[in-house]
Amino acid sequence: MTLQKTLAGLSILLVVVALSCTDHSNPGGPEQPDCLRINGTPRLYPCEFEIVQIDVMRGSSNTDVYAALTPGNHNVHLLTTTAFSYDRTGTTTATLVYKIRLHVKRIARPAFATPAGYWISESVAGGEPDDPSVLWPNRYYPAPQLNMAIGETSLVFSRLTYSTLDGLLQGQPTMVSIQNPVTYQTLADPPYNYALVRDRSEAYYLPINATYSDDR
Repeated sequence: MTLQKTLAGLSILLVVVALSCTDHSNPGGPEQPDCLRINGTPRLYPCEFEIVQIDVMRGSSNTDVYAALTPGNHNVHLLTTTAFSYDRTGTTTATLVYKIRLHVKRIARPAFATPAGYWISESVAGGEPDDPSVLWPNRYYPAPQLNMAIGETSLVFSRLTYSTLDGLLQGQPTMVSIQNPVTYQTLADPPYNYALVRDRSEAYYLPINATYSDDR
């Protein structure tokens, strides 16, 4: 009887310990470690997403993929004929816009609710990718909700804007990123004072190594 009572008590203790550990688990689940800032230290809140792949679409198509960017492939050769739009802005200059499709996987729950949706951002030419002044959120499409469960992937569209001079790429977007606008501002404000866009973002992809040929 004494042995049975001891075993029963030990079982209850183990359950209590397990529940206690669960209460203090990472918000993203056991598979999601704390994401790191650029300086190598853990970010205050886990990163919500991973950009698994970026598809460069052919023209305005939602389904026809011209090229794919992955964590292991940052190179893409752009053509005029595959652009979403081509606008000659001067005698020797032009602006090219390419439609892209992001494969976005949720890897952690949000630190803050985002009733107005998320930012899908392009860091445009003219500054470093971590410069907030060159971050262009939701420039072409409404803010998506991205309400998928942890482990699920959603497809969202955005675009990349390039400029050319004498047929050569000049201004290039430096980064594609995703922001929870509430988390982004919270980390920017005192007492945290995160200055870098990547440290305040839920996911980012860079660099994008683009080359170009005018094949019209």
